[in-house]
Amino acid sequence: MVEIGDEAPNVIVKSVNNGQVNTDINLEELYREGTIVLYFFPLAFTGVCTNSNLSLRDDLDEFNKLNVKVYAISVDSPFVLQEFAKKHNLTHTLLSDFNKEAIKAFDVVHDDLAGLQQVAKRSLFVIKDGKITFKWVTDNPGDFPPFEELKEHLKSISQ
Repeated sequence: MVEIGDEAPNVIVKSVNNGQVNTDINLEELYREGTIVLYFFPLAFTGVCTNSNLSLRDDLDEFNKLNVKVYAISVDSPFVLQEFAKKHNLTHTLLSDFNKEAIKAFDVVHDDLAGLQQVAKRSLFVIKDGKITFKWVTDNPGDFPPFEELKEHLKSISQ
């Protein structure tokens, strides 16, 4: 199980940025960019998943002021995420964990969500200098992420 203070796991995922499917990206490369938020969500085009990604989009300026990059990751294919980003004008990068390596590495596997096997548990991680500094994971896919608590943590580590 990944805990605060642990090295963040490194896996390869596909990125979707500005509505375009990009090449494979190694999560370790993202960790070198500085402080990042990794937001795992179960499935695109569902209620809480859509609303939480819209919230991230709307708060992106606040994250940028803290020099924090935001990435949202699900097991959806990059092509589904591409349509999700286009439909909702999402400006943060989406990551496809279609091969389910990231959800396993971060230990956020929801084994059975309404009959769907192995989707992401809704969860948030902050990674700074390759280490996890914040962790929130819920077993209830209806829970909305604690974005205000996340922002307070980001402010505290940016000083």
